[in-house]
Amino acid sequence: MRKKFFLFWLILNSLALTACARDITFCGERIPVDNAFVAKKLMDAIRSQLKYVDLPGLHRDAQRYFPMIEYILKKCNMPDDLKYIPIVESGFRNATSPAGAQGFWQLMKGTATDFGLRVDNAVDERNDIYKATIVALRKLAGDFKLLRNQQNIASWVLTAAAYNWGIGRVIGRVERGSTNYFAMQLNPETAVYVYKIVAIKELFEYPELYLKNFQYNVFSRTKPFVTAPNPNLKDFENLKLGVNKDVAPDDEVIKNTEKPSESDVEKARKEKVMAAAKLVDAQIDGKYPGFKDGDSITIKLNDDLQTLNGFQRKGTRITGKGWIIDDRVFIDLGFNSDNVILYDGNSEQGIALDNVKNKVQVILRVQN
Repeated sequence: MRKKFFLFWLILNSLALTACARDITFCGERIPVDNAFVAKKLMDAIRSQLKYVDLPGLHRDAQRYFPMIEYILKKCNMPDDLKYIPIVESGFRNATSPAGAQGFWQLMKGTATDFGLRVDNAVDERNDIYKATIVALRKLAGDFKLLRNQQNIASWVLTAAAYNWGIGRVIGRVERGSTNYFAMQLNPETAVYVYKIVAIKELFEYPELYLKNFQYNVFSRTKPFVTAPNPNLKDFENLKLGVNKDVAPDDEVIKNTEKPSESDVEKARKEKVMAAAKLVDAQIDGKYPGFKDGDSITIKLNDDLQTLNGFQRKGTRITGKGWIIDDRVFIDLGFNSDNVILYDGNSEQGIALDNVKNKVQVILRVQN
């Protein structure tokens, strides 16, 4: 339990450290992780609710299953962050809950059959990741529309909460005057549901920004125990949330989305990396035999680099710390935000451990 508390206490503090540089969001809605009320509620939930999370295993599974889910989300014009729901629901396992929910997306039998899946003694299509994803997204889109049309609220945060607790219960809370998930009276499981999703999202998407604050690599199979200090929580402050104005797609759009081929998925992945960002050519500078977690790596710029923090000319050398995740090195270049992320020549985040050597070409993706 102490290890669990330490891990997610550090997630919370890492989120707070980066909040000043950028917004932490879920589906475009800002999460007020710098707010004392939200922080305390998260800490209480972690201590009493959160089960053990196998981050190394989840990260490996995500590399296998995310590409298809991301492709379908893009085709349906739905937020990419929804892909983290099956991690919290099932940990990418075709598990059966005590209530009878089944598969990656933990669909109940009634929901699955209502949306056309076959569930009987011979076949359970809730265990088919493609078919289950289509049904889950249809359910999410439908709930989003109910909130928007009946309550005039466009919120994927509340939609995610409804996926866990039921849209009827969430609408019931809204009708009683509560429209903010972070201040809403919810059952214990739903009250921490979105927090879990956001914590996993941040660690998966920006590991190089967070690992330096953990004192060890949380994606490593061997984790040394470090005692965490008690959090110093501030007084309650009023919540100020951003509002997501996106709309959900029509049900037929999701229903008719075909299963992608491997080439479709790979093309979409590269397009996602390249979109809405400037790419700066760079290279590894120096030799790094026996590289290990926390070692420094120097990058030499082959182009000028303009960031929110200033301008650096071609030829400048930048040194950061590297962390090994699944035989790839993720490098924190010290910009204290996610606006500069390192990729290799194949548009994959980080660089293969075997390629951490002098003059290997890399790409800096700059999002200003």
